[in-house]
Amino acid sequence: MKDRNFFKGVPFAHRGLHDNKTLPENSLAAFKNAVEHGYGIEFDVYLTDEGTLIVHHDPSLKRSCGVDIHPEKIKNADLEKYRLFGTDERIPLFSDVLALVNGKVKLIIEIKVTRKYEQTCSAVLDALKDYDGAYCLESFDPRAVLYMQNKRPDLLVGQLYDPNPIQRFYCRRMNTHKNAAFLAASIKTLKSSFYSKVQAADPSTAIVTWTIRTDEQLSLAKEKADNFIFECNAKNDGYISLPPVK
Repeated sequence: MKDRNFFKGVPFAHRGLHDNKTLPENSLAAFKNAVEHGYGIEFDVYLTDEGTLIVHHDPSLKRSCGVDIHPEKIKNADLEKYRLFGTDERIPLFSDVLALVNGKVKLIIEIKVTRKYEQTCSAVLDALKDYDGAYCLESFDPRAVLYMQNKRPDLLVGQLYDPNPIQRFYCRRMNTHKNAAFLAASIKTLKSSFYSKVQAADPSTAIVTWTIRTDEQLSLAKEKADNFIFECNAKNDGYISLPPVK
């Protein structure tokens, strides 16, 4: 299914509205903050060794929790002890994030690239069966994109594009852009003629860009994309102020 109207309106807070000081990324506190400000939310999902869906970005907990372990290897019994960026916030369960948001804002849910892409996609789709809120799904892994497109052609599924040319070549070779509801382009590659050619061939394909941090990037995103994922200046000097809620 393709519907560019999904991306009209408010932008999306990257891993929640966070600062990695008192409000860590991909935490329930950051998601609550985004909801309270009225922004959509982008976040990342892994499947653990015991089949539990958790929300985390990096392929290691080293940066976020000071422990060098892959999210896939986390045991359920250990989730309680990991703290995000020195705060009291814990790594959220996917189910807890859905319960918190509860349809109040739109979600962009990224399936992380792992060897368990089929199991992860299947678990995410199953968890979303009874969720009434608006959401879309995306992944850098074209295999995950194709899997979700085939399993649920009624859902909005997008292909993420990395600045790495090898990743972009791999995605284009598998032609995921031809059926994807949207393309999620790095702001570093947004000027590429590839995206405008895709939209010219199929005007229903949306373009979303990430991650907007500066005023210059914001201007480019507004010019060339249907919507954008942002981080605001609460995190670092030189970052944008909070974008207006439309």
